[in-house]
Amino acid sequence: MKTLDVLICTFNKGIVRVGELLREPMEGVQYIVSYQYNDERYLDLIPEVFSERDDVVLFEHRGQGLSANRNLALEKSKADLYMFADDDERFTAETFQTIFDTFDANPDIDVAFFTATTYTGKPLKNYPTEEFLMNGMPQTYDISTIEMVCRSSVKQKVRFDERFGLGAQFLTCGEEEIWMYDAAKAGLTMRFFPKKTVETSTLLKRRMIFVDAGVQRSYGAQEYYRRGSKAYLSCLHFALRAAGKRQCHFWPMMKHLAEGIRYMQKTR
Repeated sequence: MKTLDVLICTFNKGIVRVGELLREPMEGVQYIVSYQYNDERYLDLIPEVFSERDDVVLFEHRGQGLSANRNLALEKSKADLYMFADDDERFTAETFQTIFDTFDANPDIDVAFFTATTYTGKPLKNYPTEEFLMNGMPQTYDISTIEMVCRSSVKQKVRFDERFGLGAQFLTCGEEEIWMYDAAKAGLTMRFFPKKTVETSTLLKRRMIFVDAGVQRSYGAQEYYRRGSKAYLSCLHFALRAAGKRQCHFWPMMKHLAEGIRYMQKTR
């Protein structure tokens, strides 16, 4: 029988919500809670339920940054499969069996992508209705980390770039896009399955690209990661097009895009 590690990444007060995420114990399923904090007073918030369950393991780290936290959790995973979870996420009664059945029926895949809904059952995105192989970020929707489940071998090939993501110093999103780029470059076999595995209240920050400077910097950084110096030209086209549609003002947008590019040049 396969085993699955659920890697729950949380920060400061978010730890109090993690207890609500845990399902009834299931053979083969373990929860690894990677808890970041920036003040020791937050350690008093750790739920007692963690010490009452044999299937929950807690690791504490002083610091912040979601991508760094995910990589820390990944270091602790020993199961055949792993998936990431946020502290505002919920699993259904069928989640883990759906995952096990999918990998049993598809022994050739490295990564499976599933679907998510809000707590009220509304699809989080406009997902495809049919299975398909993925060789990068899909054209019709953007993937989220909470939708994917990986075989253990994947962690030897792809990690999260810690310059990107919530809590990072300068680039506040974009870690999934970079992960997908690296996964495709590594030759991973990835497949989408139109099956729901999680419920969440997550706000998709990348949709705020026309109003949020951090998202704009992240976009510029992503372009540089993929295109090198050609990123300046692609970002120029993006800013001109968006300004032409009155979605933003050109100069502030271009300024932030360029900041993201220069940041990548300095930190590579």
